[in-house]
Amino acid sequence: MAFKIIYEPKGRAREYADLALNIYTGCSFGCTYCFSPMVLKKDRKEFHRNIKVRDKLLEQVEKDCERSLFEDRRVHLCFTCDPYQDIDMELQTTREVLKLFKKYNVNFQILTKGGTRAIRDFDLYKPGDNFGTTLTFVDWTIPGYNNSIRYEPRAALPTDRIEAIKKAKNAGIKTWVSLEPVINPDNALSLIHFTHEFVDLYKVGKLNIDNCQGGEHYEELKQIERTIDWKNFGERAEAILKRYGKEYYIKEDLRKEMVLCATR
Repeated sequence: MAFKIIYEPKGRAREYADLALNIYTGCSFGCTYCFSPMVLKKDRKEFHRNIKVRDKLLEQVEKDCERSLFEDRRVHLCFTCDPYQDIDMELQTTREVLKLFKKYNVNFQILTKGGTRAIRDFDLYKPGDNFGTTLTFVDWTIPGYNNSIRYEPRAALPTDRIEAIKKAKNAGIKTWVSLEPVINPDNALSLIHFTHEFVDLYKVGKLNIDNCQGGEHYEELKQIERTIDWKNFGERAEAILKRYGKEYYIKEDLRKEMVLCATR
């Protein structure tokens, strides 16, 4: 018996979760490296502008929950949109989904760049639910020039995302960080130093340029990817995470590139 709207991700997404749900049809955060327009075969501008709740979302989520097909698997929110983007501040659809998960005792994990907006729903977390954020840049190292605003123009600033992670940890929620894409390796490593005291799990990736096709900074990012020593970055990340005794996962793309670099 198949799910109606929850699904089993494939490929790279499988490294994040066994199950997933996408609440909205687009995302207003406008990240220039976003893979979703390419995967969904949508125009980037339309994807970032034309956003709505998926048809019959809550009805279908409840039907999936009623049929108890989860087998202790956790549902990831979300891959092709952000659960706390602008439209959700008005509609609060993500909260309604989490209410259903709580009602039917379905475990979930959030991944968001919405920052402290997500604190609104911390009361709905139960044992087995995780809160995570994507961190790409630090936003306090270059006066007058903020890389986060340049590449992630309408997402919450990294400091706000970090504050949300702190609040989740203080609320007794298991926390995790996706360090991907890596555009500035030193920034990524600094973020581990800044957050290790309140992050339980790190998933570390790289910059996958094929995700960026059609994006505003594609050619620039393509050049950046070529110049990064991925073996050096991966080894440094692992060393820092081991030093802090953190649980971590090196994504397959980064692991493969580390091996390739070692043979060149």
